[in-house]
Amino acid sequence: MNNLNERLKTLRESSNLSQEDVANKLKISRQSISKWELGDAVPDIGKLMELSKIYNVSLDYLVGRDSSEKVKNTKEALRKKRNASQIILWSLCLAIVCLLIMFLEDGRAAVLFLFATPVSAWIQYHYLQELSKLPK
Repeated sequence: MNNLNERLKTLRESSNLSQEDVANKLKISRQSISKWELGDAVPDIGKLMELSKIYNVSLDYLVGRDSSEKVKNTKEALRKKRNASQIILWSLCLAIVCLLIMFLEDGRAAVLFLFATPVSAWIQYHYLQELSKLPK
């Protein structure tokens, strides 16, 4: 992905933005975004600077001079999301087990942890799948 047009399209899609959304942020037409992504036109330096802010990347990354920044930022974001999901899952399980133990006073509450384990494994699997989609 060395071409500016491919990078613009990839960044827009990974940001879950439509061409119309980006055009509105830049106060230009959707057709301009389309032309940039097709390689029929190139944004001027002012628009490139605005795009780098919208996509939260450096101008060097945007124009293809630094490919490591976006991958590093995306991996870090995925790792944080995975960790937060697992912390929430296990905290909820622990809280529910504690409540059940208080009310049931037997070992049935611990069975909840058996259900949390596959969910935690699914979170890890999903994280690895998203990680494998990133460029090396």
